Amino acid sequence: MRGTTDVDLTGLAEVLLEHKNNRLDPEPSHTHYEDSFCPDHPIVDKIVYELMSAFRAASGLDLMLHSKWAHIHEKNMSTNIHDHYPCDVSSAFYVSVPEGSGNICFHPSHNKYHPTREVFQPHEGMFLIFPGTLEHSVTRNHSEQPRISLAFNFTIVKDEDDKRD
Repeated sequence: MRGTTDVDLTGLAEVLLEHKNNRLDPEPSHTHYEDSFCPDHPIVDKIVYELMSAFRAASGLDLMLHSKWAHIHEKNMSTNIHDHYPCDVSSAFYVSVPEGSGNICFHPSHNKYHPTREVFQPHEGMFLIFPGTLEHSVTRNHSEQPRISLAFNFTIVKDEDDKRD
């Protein structure tokens, strides 16, 4: 699912850049070297609310935030193919997207004999919501400016009837 939000992002890039060197501890859902701490912040809270609302509108399902972090890609940085298993749903949200700063690529069939990929050129305020098991990568940032995005992992909230099973 792709969408755009009208959340006012003023000042968010600066807040995230302040935490650029605060790295996360490696875990399976993080891509390690480019993952930065994403502080609690009212703008981030609004983004999370919009993502969960968009997912609910499209699927009828509720989400619970599992984890969040920032990606700050400087010139020549990229991200290799990875997924966010075991999380149910993942999302990328774009805070700052200078021209030439790279695309996100989804790899629904990572078959070396017949690879497929879907490429999305991000823009500020754009979000993508996708299954946590979907492999994806980010192409190289050729811009002199950093591309800043937020990454979120969610768990699908089971209703009471599902909990009894």
